[in-house]
Amino acid sequence: MFGGSTPDSMTPLPALRIAITGTPGCGKTSMCEAGRIHLQEQGEEIAVQTVKELADAAGALGAADTEDGAAPIDVELLRDQLTTDWNDAPSCATLVDGHLSHLLAVDAIVIIRCEPSLLAARNEARGWPEQKVTENSEWELLGGPWNDWEEWADTPVLELDSSEVSPETSFSALLEWAGNGFKPERPEQSIDWIERLHG
Repeated sequence: MFGGSTPDSMTPLPALRIAITGTPGCGKTSMCEAGRIHLQEQGEEIAVQTVKELADAAGALGAADTEDGAAPIDVELLRDQLTTDWNDAPSCATLVDGHLSHLLAVDAIVIIRCEPSLLAARNEARGWPEQKVTENSEWELLGGPWNDWEEWADTPVLELDSSEVSPETSFSALLEWAGNGFKPERPEQSIDWIERLHG
C-alpha cells in the first residue's frame, strides 16, 4: 500500500518526462517498477524508459567494459538525438530511469539518495567489483547527481531518501509532489551524508 494516501486519492501523473536519477544501487528501477504497477492497476497510462535503452536507440551506447560490464554512454550524442525525438510532449507520464537521466531534456527530476554504507551493501550483494562499489559509495557520499546541478538549474527537483523506505513510499512522494505542481521546486536543503554521519 502506498504510504500516507490511498491510491484513489492520488492525482495522476501528468504527461511529462520525469528523470529518476541517483547513484547506481539507490533504488531508481525499483521505484519506477512500483510506480508502473500502481498506475497500471489504476488504469492509468505510464511509460518507463531507461537511459541505456534510449542511448542504444540513438547509437550513443559504447561497448561494455570487460571488467564490470558497464557500457559508456555518449551523453552529448544522446542529448542531440533526443532534441529531435522529444520535440513533442509524451502521450503519457514517462519515467526516465538511469543515473544520467538528469542530464537529459526532462521536465522534472527526482533524485533518489541512499545512505552510503547501505548502498555499498546493496551493490556488494549484486556481485560488483570492490572498486566499483567503493566509487559509487564515495560518489553518493559527495552528493551524487547534485554535482551536476548546473546542468538542470531551471528544472524542478525532488530529493528522496530511499535508505529505509519502500519503493512504493518513494513513488507516493513523487505523486504528491507532481500533484502539487512540482512544488517546491527544490528541497530546502539537500541531503548531506557527511554532516549526517560525521556531523
